[in-house]
Amino acid sequence: MESTNPDLSAPLSDAARQAVARICAHIAEDLPATSHEIVRRIRAEIPEYAVVPAEEHREFVLYQGRMLLAGIAEQSPPPEEHIAQARDLGRRRAQQGLSIEQLLGAYHVTFREAWNMILRQATADEPEHVGELAHLVVFLWTWFRVLMGNATDAYGEELRRAQVTQATLAHRLFAELTAGPVRLQPAVALAQGLGYEPDGEFQALCLPGEHWPDDRTEQLRHRLTSLPGVLHCATAGTRLLVLGQRHDPDTVVAAAKAISPPARGTAVGVGLPRPGLAGAVDSVTDATQALSRTSGQHLVVHFADAWLAAGLGGQATRLAPLFTKAAAAARTDSHLAEAVVAFADHGLSVAAAARALHLHPNSLAYRLSRWHELTGFDPRSGDGLVASLVALRLYPTA
Repeated sequence: MESTNPDLSAPLSDAARQAVARICAHIAEDLPATSHEIVRRIRAEIPEYAVVPAEEHREFVLYQGRMLLAGIAEQSPPPEEHIAQARDLGRRRAQQGLSIEQLLGAYHVTFREAWNMILRQATADEPEHVGELAHLVVFLWTWFRVLMGNATDAYGEELRRAQVTQATLAHRLFAELTAGPVRLQPAVALAQGLGYEPDGEFQALCLPGEHWPDDRTEQLRHRLTSLPGVLHCATAGTRLLVLGQRHDPDTVVAAAKAISPPARGTAVGVGLPRPGLAGAVDSVTDATQALSRTSGQHLVVHFADAWLAAGLGGQATRLAPLFTKAAAAARTDSHLAEAVVAFADHGLSVAAAARALHLHPNSLAYRLSRWHELTGFDPRSGDGLVASLVALRLYPTA
């Protein structure tokens, strides 16, 4: 029994070729109007295409439709001009921030709608040749494969170029922010090149550079591009810095944790949000100081929560003579240090602190007095309590 399946490798008959040419000419007459509909469908199915100016989008779809119809009518492969345009499109869509999947999706919609138009027109005008049009499936697929291959290659090239450029700009900006007095003009230009608003609010996060080799830093850089806000990372000395605007620092921490080896954990210092490039410098300092207060029990430290110890951390050696007795008392009589902290944490109430430590108030009061005797700092006075807490924060016993 003879197969009824069409032979997709067989060329169209002369009559069918002429019919296809007539169909394409008819469709081309209405293409300025139908290109609007194709653009509407693309933007409805892929909402992210809203970043592409509508007129730019329509002009390319119109150009693409004309080239495709001409190729179908002549049964010719994509010309070099159209291949070059496909590569330009790939680069442009990468610059506009669309994903490769969204670029592929738009091509799919365009070719799908082109095929549907051909079938509708053939059914209306050339019904006797509809059966032969199966050959065009292979032809359209060839066009799709050639154009998409070139578009995606150019997309990848542009993405890699942009990533290198962005990484270079980030290194240069962070060097400006950490090398001393900020040179405003170059810093503004670098910030704008990275998509920051120089007068906007910046927030820095700091991670230990030794835990972030180049490959892991590149993974983090890639993850940051998918998060809301403007985020860039780069090494600066022994630190890996992340600087963001309009972002959620918790999502950055989560992204870093997803990359860092679980056995090590992810130490992160989080700075305060601060306005302008001068604020960015201060936020980097915040984050660096907060990182110095991280430990196995506290891998993520916010400067807002640990500002006292973080801010004075760099002065610990210079200030050590002031707190020698307090540090020694905390090491040898940790229950006294616990009493001071509980007293501070419970509204300076002896009774409340005693309840928290399951002690009699007299015992708690005794421990506060004993701390005063050993250290010279009276925790019942403002200055004495502050000095006691600074000693315990700067010189922890564990």
